[in-house]
Amino acid sequence: MIAKKSYFISLDKESITKVSVDDTTEYEVIATEQEIKELEVLLRDNEHQNFWFAMRNLATKPFDEDEVEDIRQAEHDNLMEAYNFIYRFGTDETRRKLEEIGFGK
Repeated sequence: MIAKKSYFISLDKESITKVSVDDTTEYEVIATEQEIKELEVLLRDNEHQNFWFAMRNLATKPFDEDEVEDIRQAEHDNLMEAYNFIYRFGTDETRRKLEEIGFGK
Protein backbone atom coordinates (compact mmCIF):
# COMPACT_ATOMS: atom_id res chain seq x y z
CA MET A 1 0.00 0.00 0.00
CA ILE A 2 1.25 3.47 -0.87
CA ALA A 3 1.80 5.64 2.19
CA LYS A 4 -0.18 8.83 2.59
CA LYS A 5 1.45 11.79 4.26
CA SER A 6 0.39 15.14 5.59
CA TYR A 7 0.98 18.18 3.33
CA PHE A 8 0.13 21.85 3.73
CA ILE A 9 -1.13 23.67 0.65
CA SER A 10 -1.13 27.44 0.21
CA LEU A 11 -2.99 28.55 -2.88
CA ASP A 12 -1.97 32.17 -2.25
CA LYS A 13 1.71 31.27 -2.48
CA GLU A 14 1.12 28.32 -4.82
CA SER A 15 3.18 26.14 -2.51
CA ILE A 16 3.01 22.66 -1.07
CA THR A 17 5.06 21.92 2.04
CA LYS A 18 5.41 19.13 4.56
CA VAL A 19 5.39 21.57 7.48
CA SER A 20 2.94 24.29 8.38
CA VAL A 21 4.05 27.86 7.65
CA ASP A 22 2.70 30.55 9.99
CA ASP A 23 2.47 33.48 7.58
CA THR A 24 0.02 32.03 5.07
CA THR A 25 -3.46 30.61 4.67
CA GLU A 26 -3.00 26.91 4.16
CA TYR A 27 -4.97 23.72 4.02
CA GLU A 28 -3.81 20.36 5.37
CA VAL A 29 -4.35 17.30 3.19
CA ILE A 30 -3.45 13.65 3.56
CA ALA A 31 -2.27 12.30 0.20
CA THR A 32 0.29 10.17 -1.59
CA GLU A 33 3.26 11.71 -3.39
CA GLN A 34 1.61 10.90 -6.74
CA GLU A 35 -1.59 12.68 -5.73
CA ILE A 36 0.42 15.73 -4.67
CA LYS A 37 2.22 15.71 -8.04
CA GLU A 38 -1.18 16.01 -9.73
CA LEU A 39 -1.89 19.15 -7.72
CA GLU A 40 1.56 20.54 -8.53
CA VAL A 41 0.71 20.23 -12.23
CA LEU A 42 -2.43 22.32 -11.73
CA LEU A 43 -0.50 25.02 -9.89
CA ARG A 44 2.25 25.04 -12.53
CA ASP A 45 -0.30 25.30 -15.34
CA ASN A 46 -1.55 28.64 -14.02
CA GLU A 47 1.98 29.94 -13.58
CA HIS A 48 2.93 28.76 -17.08
CA GLN A 49 -0.15 30.34 -18.72
CA ASN A 50 0.46 33.69 -17.02
CA PHE A 51 4.11 33.77 -18.09
CA TRP A 52 3.47 32.94 -21.74
CA PHE A 53 0.54 35.32 -21.99
CA ALA A 54 2.78 38.13 -20.77
CA MET A 55 5.61 37.15 -23.12
CA ARG A 56 3.29 37.06 -26.14
CA ASN A 57 1.33 40.19 -25.42
CA LEU A 58 3.05 42.82 -23.34
CA ALA A 59 5.45 44.15 -25.93
CA THR A 60 4.12 42.82 -29.20
CA LYS A 61 0.39 43.30 -29.60
CA PRO A 62 -2.52 45.31 -28.28
CA PHE A 63 -4.64 44.10 -25.42
CA ASP A 64 -6.94 41.25 -26.48
CA GLU A 65 -9.87 40.99 -24.05
CA ASP A 66 -11.05 37.66 -25.51
CA GLU A 67 -7.68 36.04 -24.89
CA VAL A 68 -7.57 37.48 -21.38
CA GLU A 69 -11.04 36.10 -20.66
CA ASP A 70 -9.95 32.65 -21.88
CA ILE A 71 -6.96 32.79 -19.52
CA ARG A 72 -9.16 33.93 -16.63
CA GLN A 73 -11.52 31.03 -17.28
CA ALA A 74 -8.65 28.53 -17.42
CA GLU A 75 -7.25 29.92 -14.15
CA HIS A 76 -10.68 29.70 -12.55
CA ASP A 77 -11.09 26.10 -13.71
CA ASN A 78 -7.65 25.18 -12.35
CA LEU A 79 -8.40 26.91 -9.05
CA MET A 80 -11.69 25.02 -8.71
CA GLU A 81 -9.86 21.76 -9.44
CA ALA A 82 -7.31 22.67 -6.75
CA TYR A 83 -10.09 23.36 -4.23
CA ASN A 84 -11.77 20.07 -5.19
CA PHE A 85 -8.47 18.28 -4.60
CA ILE A 86 -8.01 19.98 -1.22
CA TYR A 87 -11.56 19.15 -0.18
CA ARG A 88 -11.28 15.52 -1.30
CA PHE A 89 -7.96 14.88 0.47
CA GLY A 90 -8.36 17.43 3.25
CA THR A 91 -8.52 16.73 6.94
CA ASP A 92 -11.81 17.29 8.77
CA GLU A 93 -10.56 20.74 9.80
CA THR A 94 -9.63 21.57 6.21
CA ARG A 95 -13.08 20.56 4.96
CA ARG A 96 -14.69 22.65 7.69
CA LYS A 97 -12.59 25.69 6.67
CA LEU A 98 -13.61 25.26 3.03
CA GLU A 99 -17.28 24.87 3.94
CA GLU A 100 -17.06 28.11 5.97
CA ILE A 101 -16.02 29.99 2.83
CA GLY A 102 -18.78 28.38 0.79
CA PHE A 103 -16.88 25.55 -0.85
CA GLY A 104 -17.92 21.95 -0.44
CA LYS A 105 -21.23 20.46 0.58
